[in-house]
Amino acid sequence: MNSVAKIWADAINYVSDESGAPSLETIVRHIRVAIVENGFIPRSRLTSGLKEAYRPFGINATTMRDQIEEALRLLLLAGDIDQFATAAGRAYTATYPRRVGWGGALVAVLGGVAFESENGTVRRVPPNDVSAPLTPEVSLADELGRPDWRTALVSLGGTDVVDGDPSTLFSYASSLAVSGERFALEPVEEIALLSKHGDFFGKAEPTPSGRWTRVAGLGIFPAIVRTGYQSRNVVLHVTSDQATLWQPPARDIWQWIVIGATLAQGDSVLRYDAAIGQLTFLTPPPRQLERAVRLTGMQKAAWTWQVEPNAFAVIEALIHSRSGACTATPTAVSRT
Repeated sequence: MNSVAKIWADAINYVSDESGAPSLETIVRHIRVAIVENGFIPRSRLTSGLKEAYRPFGINATTMRDQIEEALRLLLLAGDIDQFATAAGRAYTATYPRRVGWGGALVAVLGGVAFESENGTVRRVPPNDVSAPLTPEVSLADELGRPDWRTALVSLGGTDVVDGDPSTLFSYASSLAVSGERFALEPVEEIALLSKHGDFFGKAEPTPSGRWTRVAGLGIFPAIVRTGYQSRNVVLHVTSDQATLWQPPARDIWQWIVIGATLAQGDSVLRYDAAIGQLTFLTPPPRQLERAVRLTGMQKAAWTWQVEPNAFAVIEALIHSRSGACTATPTAVSRT
């Protein structure tokens, strides 16, 4: 970085990542400030402003686009901003200012607050920090709302349940698969079923690993089928003479169905070690669960987070039934 670029970087509080591109924290901070200051800003104006601000650093256009897209995803996921469709394309505005607490050492500061912290893409401060603007506080449970798997169950035509877990959603999805569209089980190398047990989730392609396998039995399974250059996340019903499938309307719903199928076969979907405060997802976390850990924790690996016990209890309550057995406990590394 030349001297002029260095001066400009200091002026706009610019920090680069290992590749030399602007760090996600930097882009998130700049996007949040722009939205809070403008109130309502079109995406085109936002991206052009960022490109101009970062022009002295010579960032690759593709890298810039990907970083901006991920930064916007994280801001939307956290609940800092809302996205709207307009005649001119997408636009953004800040959500209402609030603090989200979970009875831990920190609270998350969200929404249209002109305040920045230096601890990542989510602003977090101690509950009594006077440097942060005073805003209403809501609990993490209220911020996250009802479990998304229950909302999905009702939206698909199922009956709402007070007790239960995502296996109820998997059961209803299974009935939709039984009466779904017919599907030819060939070529077999284009089909991967989630049918094995184990903590290692693995990958469907190119060679199935972990809990993934090719078609080798009868039953109803979450599956990924490839048609041409596209992959479909489906629920597949395999019988002795035919197969039928149903495709959920969103990948997020399919991820909840995967959790439900995992619970239905008696396996765990979470592992939590209270001694070190480490939470590991054993299936791909749906949006609501990812939001919970991003608000409250620090990411250690792809599906592993440092999370306080109080926050973990809220996350766990999104999965297991109110009166049923827990999928994990905050007392030790556990497995059901």
